[in-house]
Amino acid sequence: MSLATLLYEKGKTNPSKTFLIGEKTLTYNDAIEEISSIASNFSPGETVVHLMYNSIPSIIAYLAAFWAGSKIIALDPLTSAEDLKFILEDAKPAVVITDDEIYNREKDILKGYKVITQLQKKEEIREPYEYKDNEAGLIYYYAGIAGKTMQVLHSPRRVIKNIEESYNTSQIQEVRSVLTVPLAHVLGNSMFGITIKSGGTVYVMRKFNVKELINAIQTYRINYLSTVPMIYDSLLSENADLSSLELCISSAAPLSLNTLKSFKEKYGKDILQAYGCTECLGVTYQPKEYAGILTIGKPLPSVEIKIVKDDGKEAKIGEVGELWVKSPWVMLGYKDQSETKKVFEGDWLKTGDLVTMDERGLLYFRGVKKRMLKYKGYPIFPRDLEDILKTHEMVIDAKVLGEDEGNLGQKPVAYVIVKERRSGLEEELLNFVNSKVAFYKKLKKVYIVDKLP
Repeated sequence: MSLATLLYEKGKTNPSKTFLIGEKTLTYNDAIEEISSIASNFSPGETVVHLMYNSIPSIIAYLAAFWAGSKIIALDPLTSAEDLKFILEDAKPAVVITDDEIYNREKDILKGYKVITQLQKKEEIREPYEYKDNEAGLIYYYAGIAGKTMQVLHSPRRVIKNIEESYNTSQIQEVRSVLTVPLAHVLGNSMFGITIKSGGTVYVMRKFNVKELINAIQTYRINYLSTVPMIYDSLLSENADLSSLELCISSAAPLSLNTLKSFKEKYGKDILQAYGCTECLGVTYQPKEYAGILTIGKPLPSVEIKIVKDDGKEAKIGEVGELWVKSPWVMLGYKDQSETKKVFEGDWLKTGDLVTMDERGLLYFRGVKKRMLKYKGYPIFPRDLEDILKTHEMVIDAKVLGEDEGNLGQKPVAYVIVKERRSGLEEELLNFVNSKVAFYKKLKKVYIVDKLP
């Protein structure tokens, strides 16, 4: 089972149903025909890097790699420079599938790899590959719990279990959605899968634009919006007809009380929160009867949780502790097994996130134990930025921390000990790091200090 298998099954029952809307419109049958005719560009078990902006071709390529049974490394399209170089050297892919914009931006990094920007039709593969339960087929390069970028290995079969359970809690029979975040993001993949599970329709946004989002909602009567808090803030700055929306979900970053209340006042719509992470996918959902409360909700039906304090004892009602998770879809592990052992206690995954629980069983996000920042919904690992800083000839030591940036999250700033102070060094170090990372990871400030905080 994979997203490709799910699509194949839905295509049998309603082949003429509209599936994708974007540069062109495809039915389920149209998509299956395209996917099956290009899937033989890939091979079972081979590593395929998928590095594309959201688009119809991007989605078709993504599903074709699953159809063929490949190991898909889903990379955010903003991954660039040193980040991309590290990932490609680590992954050693058989092929990189990308689009012209990214290829032109990263052609120096992509030299020496087999790169495809347009998949050609080959011998048709009639039915999708069936992954085993413990077979890695979807790989992310995030690893927030570990605190540094590394491979997070997932079973496509287990991913589908998470999608199916998330769909069941939505209480929407046929989903009409908008893909507002990268497909390579856990949230984007989940929302996309939920839509397929329902036999629904996805409007594909290449890059986020609030005017385009509003037009899509109104034109296609979108009823399901699952996205990051920043996009709800963007909608608050507009006057739109959002009457078709039946379910609004916020995830990937903490939602503010102001956004929650303002959205309800302006549009009459509740925003419900969900919680998950790269290693454990979707974990919680907020039942509709608890709308209006700033909670990440309750565990999905197949999820077990416990909240563990620093002393190893389970937290009582209202006490802060680390969230531990047990579910049928947690990651298979990291590529580095020694790192895998650090985050598991038996079958329990230690998320590194701090929560409390009230007497109703509702969970509340209280911060992070792990070294990770969230900015504009993206995870940033301070250790990655510190490692880059330490390669500069003037740097003795460095520490990256987060400064509050409201609903955008925490912006990364660096405290640096240098061999010798000189005019303009702060800007030099800032540019040194920022020329090597994606926009969301860029340092906002460098402070030269005598002692690290």
